Formats: sequence, structure tokens, C-alpha cells
Amino acid sequence: MKIFELLKYGRQILEESGVEDSDFDAECLLMHVFNFDKNKLYLNRPEEADEGKKNLFLSLIDRRKKGEPLQYIIGKWSFMDGEFFVGEGVLIPRSDTETLVEAVADFIRKHENIKVVCDLCAGSGCIGISIGMLFPDVQVYCVELSDKAFQYLEKNVKHNNVTNVKAVKGDITKGVESFDFDDIDVLVSNPPYIETDEIATLSQEVQNEPHMALDGGKDGLYFYRILAEKWLKFLKKGCFSAFECGETQAKDLSEIYADFSSQINIHNDLNGIERVVSFTKN
Repeated sequence: MKIFELLKYGRQILEESGVEDSDFDAECLLMHVFNFDKNKLYLNRPEEADEGKKNLFLSLIDRRKKGEPLQYIIGKWSFMDGEFFVGEGVLIPRSDTETLVEAVADFIRKHENIKVVCDLCAGSGCIGISIGMLFPDVQVYCVELSDKAFQYLEKNVKHNNVTNVKAVKGDITKGVESFDFDDIDVLVSNPPYIETDEIATLSQEVQNEPHMALDGGKDGLYFYRILAEKWLKFLKKGCFSAFECGETQAKDLSEIYADFSSQINIHNDLNGIERVVSFTKN
């Protein structure tokens, strides 16, 4: 079987199984198995496929067909300028979250005295590590509770060679006073924000991700209240905060944090969805 025939066959299997991005997913899996970039993929299309690689590709197609996330199958995913190992037990980095990093980066560029950034519910570390890569003189703390996710966090800190980023194991619901941090200049988080009852309605791929990283309580706002009551109350004046949220939650967050700032900013992602709420503490 030639490579282009194998790709077409894999794409067909995914399409018939209802996988939404069957073209993209099949190409990604083929490039992963054959160690191709996009150019090599198209240059080698007429070549005969190695039998062992063909069988491996089809086994990965089968895993994807059954709903396993593409990123878990490949084992790593790109985010901003970094590469992040992912797998069962850790939330997959998504392009929507780049809006959060960009909001923080814009603030830091305008304020020369930023020394400490704290990333809560850090997961893979894609947010904190990306900030650390952009600003090597800033100390970044990435806080994560899950044992599985923390393993990926530590691995990604090392893989991306960010010596100014420290992985911290801990429970953010215990509040800032349970951590030994220097004065925090920037607080950033992409906390769980899906309503508990909604999780069962999500796609199979998303449901394969850790519910701990998705479940934001009955109304999806549990962790935002924790951030207000156990973190922001104790942070210094002038501390900048930026939090990712669901597409209908920006107004709710603006109300939760109204006591901390007279100006709440809302940032849209590339799809025009209200994705990030940011503000400076009065």
C-alpha cells in the first residue's frame, strides 16, 4: 500500500466513525508514525508504506476512532513556542488559552518591575512555562494538585529548559497563605470551569480528559470564588490577575471580582468568544 493510499484509508475510517477533523487527525498520526513534516508527507506520498509503520498507523487510527484524544495518542502537543508532553490525566493545551498568555505578556511588557508570576491549576504547565519562556528574568510558580498532571508538569519544565519556572505540588483551595511564595505580581489561572451536569454532554474526546481539570462545580464558578476569597484578598495592591473562562462566564467573573478592581477587562479569543477576564487589584 502506498503512503497516499494509507492516508486516504485512515482518513476514511475516522470520517465514517464521526471524527470531526478526520483529515487533520489522519495527517497528524501519519506524520507521527513516519516521522514526516508536512513537506515530507507530500513528497513521499507515492512511496510504498513500510509494513510495520502501516500497522502502527492503523492501530493509532483505531485508538482515535474509539475517542482517544489525538494529543494523547501522539504524546505531545505544541503551544505558543513550546512543546508539551500530554497524556491521560492532564488537560490538553488549546489554542484558546494563548489569549490568556498574551494578556499576561502584554501586562508584563508594560511593567518593568514584575518579578513573580503564579500559575494556579497549572496542569501541563503550558501557561506558566510559556510565560517563563517569554520572560526569563521573571520567577514563575506553577501550582498543581493532581499527581498525574504534576508528573507532566515537571517533565515539561525540564523539556522546555525553563530554569525560572518551578513546579509546586499543592491545593489552591487552601489559599495563598498555605504556600511559601514571594510577593506575587501576577496571578494567572485556567481553572476548571465546566458546570458539573454539563460534563456528561461533552464530546468523547473531552470526556477522556481528567474531570478534575474540567469540573467547576454546580454553576462552573467554584474555583473563581476560591481565587477571590483565598487568594486575591491577601495579594498586594497592583497585583494583576488574568483568568480563562467559559464563553458565557465573563460577566459572572466581572461581578465576582468587582470589589477588587474598578476596571475589569475582557479579552476575546480568535473565534471572538469572551475567553479571558483580567484586572489590576485596587
